[in-house]
Amino acid sequence: MGLTVRRANPLAHSEEIKQLFLAHDRPEFPAFFERAYRGRAGEGVTSWVGWDEQGSLRAHIAMFPRRFLFDGHIVRGALLANMMVATGYRTFWPGLALVRQMVKDTKDTGSVDFLYADPNEPARALAQATGFRPVGSMQRFVLPLRDRRRGVDLGIQAYNLFRRLRAGRPPLVVTETGAVTTPDPPAPAPSGDARLLRPIRELPLYRGRLAGYPSLSDRWFTFHSPRSPALPVGRALVRGPDEHGFALVCALECEPVTLLGALLVALGRQLRRAGTARLEITVMADSQMAVEARRAGFLARDDRIPMLARSFTESGAAVVAAGSEWRLLSIDLDRGA
Repeated sequence: MGLTVRRANPLAHSEEIKQLFLAHDRPEFPAFFERAYRGRAGEGVTSWVGWDEQGSLRAHIAMFPRRFLFDGHIVRGALLANMMVATGYRTFWPGLALVRQMVKDTKDTGSVDFLYADPNEPARALAQATGFRPVGSMQRFVLPLRDRRRGVDLGIQAYNLFRRLRAGRPPLVVTETGAVTTPDPPAPAPSGDARLLRPIRELPLYRGRLAGYPSLSDRWFTFHSPRSPALPVGRALVRGPDEHGFALVCALECEPVTLLGALLVALGRQLRRAGTARLEITVMADSQMAVEARRAGFLARDDRIPMLARSFTESGAAVVAAGSEWRLLSIDLDRGA
């Protein structure tokens, strides 16, 4: 069975798109759609939809524009997200037609330098059949901070003390600000390496990706060297802890990246005092960020998210070639926050 695929304004077909996801056990999607597709959060979002012969919407994929800093200038990227194909059409060809039309239209418009995606296994095969290639994997890292069991908690304290000493960096000074009082993210720190892909995250992105942002559980942290209190070396946005004591790093800037281990150590100490039991971060698995996270005591989990990308311009090709050092976090992914 075939589908007729067309590019579309998702707001013009909002109810049909929501019903497609609701019919396939995605009850959280309508609320996400309202956050991420409407208002400034949805600026530039484009959908491709597949219609059956009766005029019913049976397939959907969206492209969310994103801006990045790379090689001293802004590059135009876009995240592929929210792909859904109705059960009766989940053979290779309908899905391939959907992704192929999206790639063709994107190339024809010249609107982006590169596309990136974190698809599940069935969608991965479709993306690779249309020119996407692997650029690495995102991996989750976890830092234990405290435990209700006294013996375990003492072990965690000893472990973190050992990691702090091994990091060998002077402690950083931490300043905490609630996101409710200052919801706009701070400006990115200057980069010492222009060949790193660094997302430009603005307030609409946080509002679209983090339900309820800014909330009382969202906090910005700024990090300074004791010798240079006026010059920040990094910033982080943390959501949580939740009812289980778990917190998530949603944004992170640090220059140079060799200070990231010391930054994460300082952040962990601050969050432990606030009652956080576990801190999570997701970064490119083989990047310098991953090395620094391990140095700070974060433990790598086995679950990895393969990343794919496709370039359309010379700038995009350079970005894709540098994929192993992309400074993405879970907020930048389809399967993230």
